Amino acid sequence: MGKSVNLVYSLAAAALLVACGAPKAVIADVDPSKTARITLTTGTPVGDRDTVWITGYNPELGGWSGRGLAMTRVNDFEWTARVATRDSLMAFKFTLGSWSKEARLTSGMPFRDVSGYWGMDTAFHALTFGPAVRTNDGQVTGVLTERVTPIDPNGRFPQRPMWIWSREALKPGVKYDLLLMSDGQNCFDPAQTSFGVDWAVDEAIAQLEADGAVPPTVVVGLQCSFEPNDQRRKEYGPGEVGDAYAEYLMHTVLPAVKAELAHSGRTYFAGSSMGGILGWRLMHTYPDLLNGIVSFSPAIYVATGGGLVVDGLTPWKAKNYFWPQGKRAYFYNGGLGLDGMLQPGIDEMLGHLRRIGRVEGVDFMWRLDPGANHDEYAWRQHFPEAYRWVAGWK
Repeated sequence: MGKSVNLVYSLAAAALLVACGAPKAVIADVDPSKTARITLTTGTPVGDRDTVWITGYNPELGGWSGRGLAMTRVNDFEWTARVATRDSLMAFKFTLGSWSKEARLTSGMPFRDVSGYWGMDTAFHALTFGPAVRTNDGQVTGVLTERVTPIDPNGRFPQRPMWIWSREALKPGVKYDLLLMSDGQNCFDPAQTSFGVDWAVDEAIAQLEADGAVPPTVVVGLQCSFEPNDQRRKEYGPGEVGDAYAEYLMHTVLPAVKAELAHSGRTYFAGSSMGGILGWRLMHTYPDLLNGIVSFSPAIYVATGGGLVVDGLTPWKAKNYFWPQGKRAYFYNGGLGLDGMLQPGIDEMLGHLRRIGRVEGVDFMWRLDPGANHDEYAWRQHFPEAYRWVAGWK
């Protein structure tokens, strides 16, 4: 319910600050093209004293309060609402007025966030209402160990967990590629994640290695900050804190990790959302230290009605849109929910890459999945292809 460690968390927190009372379900005098019509059917009748609510990250949906927008009863099994929000895209769930009575939906992950957008006319079906039940989708494959990050010599960033993965125990005489990843708690073990779905990086690279598509690889996932005041966004994004964190990664973490294995000389980075812009920033700031990046749903530029602004384009312009040649970058974005808000910034970034002569399919790859949400499940689906293109040796 807005507790994920990706961009949803920052947006939900911003919206929560401006959340107020429950709006009416049907909004008059609003351009229909700027609303969404949402229907919910239920597997059991909803009692006369109960109301179905839509609650989401948008301020008009209560900022994940659990009681945002009251739907209109059609009958005991069907509810409807016409929703107007400042933002053209929405993320929401259904409740009976509290998080102890959350809708268990029929498709996908039963307690997932639902994406919406202006012009949508869609029906959902809830089997039951009750406390969200966590289920873990996936497992750990290979050798996974938990360590702590190296001490920051400048004292700016506290030590945090990091996970080191390889397909099997490291072998003497074998040289390994190195992949650094942001949000390491979401990369390998579904039990460590916020919603029980990981990237399945372990299964993906184990299979790629077995197929001979990539060299032997060690993956290091670093846990993000859970400190207050949007610290994760500040560390991953542009600005003084973000520049200091990038320096810490490249000049402290990377050398420490490389010193513990026989390194092939090839290093890559992968991340999503704010981690996606971090990888993008690292590539054009430290091109001599990276061979390629995987940047999923990158928050290159985004401004929301909740007040969140991330602007990586302005500092990039100050560098004359520099982008290294001979390195590979794989960019991906979904088409639903929060990913839709990220697309204009991604489009502008891709346009600049083309204008400075970088060639799609050679210097970078771009993929759009119109039916995908901003979540680990979508990133899991696209990671094998992305990493194979960036790091493949054939």
